[in-house]
Amino acid sequence: MNFFNYIYCFCFGLLLIAGKGYGQYNEEYRPQFHFSPKEGWIGDPDGLVHYKDTYHLFWWGHATSKDLVYWEEQPRPMRGGNGDFTYFSGSVAIDKDNTAGFGKERMVAFYTKHFPGDSLPETQAISISKDGQFFDYYEQNPVLDIGKVFFRDPQVFWYAEKNKWIMVVSLPDVQKINIYESDNLKDWEFLSEFSGFGAQNSFWECPDLIKLKDENDRDQWVMFIGRGPNRVQYFLGDFDGTTFTPSSETSHYLKQGIGLKGTVFEDFETKNLENWDVKNNSFSLKENENKGSLGDMFLSSENLNEIKQAQKIRSADFKITEPAINFLIAGVDSLAVANFQLIIDGNVVKETSGTGSKVFKWKGWDVSTYIGKTAQLQLAVKPALEDSLYIAVDHIMFSDGLRNTALEHALWLDYGTDFYAARTWRDYDDKLDRTLMLGWLGNWDYTGKVPTSWGKGFESIPRELYIKNNRIYQKPIPALQKLRTTEFSSIEAFKPDKNIYEFEAVFDTKQEGKFGINLFESTSKKLVLSYNPTTHSFSVDRTNSTHYVDGKPFSEKFESIMNTVIFPDHNELRLHVYVDQSSVEIFINDGEQVLSALVFPESNQTGISFFSEEDKIALKNFKAWTLSSIWKK
Repeated sequence: MNFFNYIYCFCFGLLLIAGKGYGQYNEEYRPQFHFSPKEGWIGDPDGLVHYKDTYHLFWWGHATSKDLVYWEEQPRPMRGGNGDFTYFSGSVAIDKDNTAGFGKERMVAFYTKHFPGDSLPETQAISISKDGQFFDYYEQNPVLDIGKVFFRDPQVFWYAEKNKWIMVVSLPDVQKINIYESDNLKDWEFLSEFSGFGAQNSFWECPDLIKLKDENDRDQWVMFIGRGPNRVQYFLGDFDGTTFTPSSETSHYLKQGIGLKGTVFEDFETKNLENWDVKNNSFSLKENENKGSLGDMFLSSENLNEIKQAQKIRSADFKITEPAINFLIAGVDSLAVANFQLIIDGNVVKETSGTGSKVFKWKGWDVSTYIGKTAQLQLAVKPALEDSLYIAVDHIMFSDGLRNTALEHALWLDYGTDFYAARTWRDYDDKLDRTLMLGWLGNWDYTGKVPTSWGKGFESIPRELYIKNNRIYQKPIPALQKLRTTEFSSIEAFKPDKNIYEFEAVFDTKQEGKFGINLFESTSKKLVLSYNPTTHSFSVDRTNSTHYVDGKPFSEKFESIMNTVIFPDHNELRLHVYVDQSSVEIFINDGEQVLSALVFPESNQTGISFFSEEDKIALKNFKAWTLSSIWKK
């Protein structure tokens, strides 16, 4: 298996047993209110069903809960088969009316049969349970085989309008989601495919399709798709029983950037460069290549290996009127070879390089100190020895929000680095008045290297989903409040001795200067949550937050700064934060934005403090609670 496939094809719920004997749930970095198995590996949450007042969670291990807070791990459920395959991700359906002929109210597990080394086509298979505990392999498997090596992660649900079962399943390497229907859970007919939107340049995995109501009580369907190795994107639209179609708002946002806050300076849709000074004819407009640019055209250099002398293209003069300049950029990640520059009075005051690939991602500059100045933008390249290097830019905007996310243009469910494979609970009791989701707190870039002793991986806290302003909002389930013990009403008084707590903080955003909160703090290390009220940029900096046993990061990609844009709500920024030993989940402004991240601190990194660049105190209100463990001691 090559490295690319190793990183991106492991979207699964396999339990790998590691170590001897059961842990006591008190190991270093063991989460105390997030679910993790006693030992071994846990990956994607699978088979999320609510049935007979019980919540089920599978990862092809199995756990149950009555309240989504306290969990009981069950025996390993999967039985039978010849042992030549691995159980990859899937779902569980409750066949109340015996449509499959296995008996009423049978639980039917759907999963992908994956063979070692990507050697054979992946197929969709089922196992059947009479008691909700043990699932027996169906000897007539597979139930769906299209002859593709990458074909995985079936999510199955009942669609009452047609009295049919629906399956959404991914073709990850070509970024497509296939939709099928069945009368009996065994014979599946192709209906349609979904593709061509959002981030399309990495594996698509773990799809989910569900109906939600928005704030106007209007039904909207949502397609969730994991973008390997560590993100979840979503699409709002309509499902008519055959085809999922993104809404016009979603389509226009993803295809043209309509709805982005700010003024477009240049999107190259005029298909000419009359407002740019081109030197040596080294730059030209290119048609959209489905690499993340917006509209039909973008500006690109030719291959840099063909360039014999330094070349550049410069924009016409403009006056800086907003605190941020945002742009989509792709190409070589080396300032020594190619760069995009902001020039004032003949001097380069800001510059950046590409993304290291042909995939466009958002970058931006804080130019608040240059407001009122006359400036130009310049794309410059130098001769290079390497083949097929280039730099490209698109959709340059002036805005009061800094979009320096280093992510593709998409609707992201979580802006942290460690939230993936999100799935929703299917309510077969028809009792729930909310939609609940669970994700995996992990990242395939380094999940096998994290310093946990009992195994690898754990799940997020369950989240409630709702739609507001054509976006998905998320909030922690209220049931977690039963874990609260001691309450603190000021950050100065809150001195936790363990990183197991929750807090809510409200900030006044009318002041100037960055402010924020340090977590996992010691004399030498901390995780920094900061907000810039001028550029409306929120960041999580974990570059100096983790303890490394040998002094070296277990992965270069782990040390990172996460950024998102979040505008104040009535001059306030509200944070609701959960800290649990080796993770932090941050809900901003009632869940408008969420960031989830792993952290591996030393035992003495339990401090928390407020900071501000200005004398004026921005922290208006603070409440914190230490939280009890969900595990029996």
